Amino acid sequence: MSAPARQQLTVDEVKDLLHAQRHQVAYAYAPAAQGSYTDGDGYWTLNPGRPDRSVGSFVVWVEGTKAGRWNDYATGQHGDLLDLIALNLGCDLKTAFREARSFLGLQADSPEDVARRKAAAERARQEKAEAERRGREELKKSRKRAFALWLSGQERIAGTPVEAYLRDRRGVDLRQLGHQPRALRFHPEVHFNQVDPESGEVFEGRGPAMLGLITDLAGNALACHRTWLAIGPDGRWDKAPLPKPKMVLGKYRGGAIRIWRGLGPRGGRGVPLSEVEPGARVYLTEGIEDALSVAMLLPHARIMAAIANTNFANVELPPAVTELVIVADQDADPDVRAVTDRAVQVHALAGRIVRVWRNSHGGKDINDALRQRRAELERGTDGKLETEDR
Repeated sequence: MSAPARQQLTVDEVKDLLHAQRHQVAYAYAPAAQGSYTDGDGYWTLNPGRPDRSVGSFVVWVEGTKAGRWNDYATGQHGDLLDLIALNLGCDLKTAFREARSFLGLQADSPEDVARRKAAAERARQEKAEAERRGREELKKSRKRAFALWLSGQERIAGTPVEAYLRDRRGVDLRQLGHQPRALRFHPEVHFNQVDPESGEVFEGRGPAMLGLITDLAGNALACHRTWLAIGPDGRWDKAPLPKPKMVLGKYRGGAIRIWRGLGPRGGRGVPLSEVEPGARVYLTEGIEDALSVAMLLPHARIMAAIANTNFANVELPPAVTELVIVADQDADPDVRAVTDRAVQVHALAGRIVRVWRNSHGGKDINDALRQRRAELERGTDGKLETEDR
């Protein structure tokens, strides 16, 4: 009796079978480690493809609309389950495909096995398609909610807690800029519902917040950044004492907050991003406060906030932008620096001149540098801000 013929399955069919066994695949190729845990739809563990020291940045999504995908928020890497196998083995996708077949037991199957697995793959494909459809619908709804929240905010922030927070805590006086960024608004009552991961304490209610509109390259609303505010012990406005005083409503990958257009040739506001001339330069920061700090120092510059360093590489820019300055935090963690390095490579491959600025003046970010510079001027001393170009 001859051996059963080797089953011929396409890459997509094998991926569907992996998706049907995504829990087993996740545990096999991203093994549990000290501190691993499952939270909602995600299985959080160490990245099997790099010397990851602590759980918290690498996740395999085993349920929900992103089931069968994984993300490393420290490096910006992401992929599907076949990519996870390749990540674990440190191999190419061809070798990972052979490993996947072996994991699934597809080397020599009977016709009945073939039929059963094909049926399972088809069910998994349909489940995946339905999850993706639901995901698209949820994405549309979340974008509408985010845009509606931002629209409900107060357009002018002069005289609001936002202006006081930026001036008193961050050293950003919007009056010196002449006008406020249109992407920022104030809302007196934004809902929050958070749990302190250490104590289990629940924080739920409403409070004043600074809102920032996150848009894509075409200017479409993607998400809304929220910074909750409260009066501190010294009587001045500060970030609210919440587990996460800053959160984003919606998915913002690839988007940014357009903080500052810079100045036109006669001193007015610069043109919209879509209308910039070839050779334009953009400054890209992480947070809103950093972007406003750059505006204080360089009011002629065009500045955008990417929200997180993991989004530096994803922010879409028009072809006319040929020079990018990434304003990064001064962080000694090699994983964090690797994220910025990757962003430099991505934008350089797009044909841009890319430079990185890091604060060497004291403190972590450019807002720390701005506040220290302001303090020196008030004391009558004079320090210089040093930059790092790459």
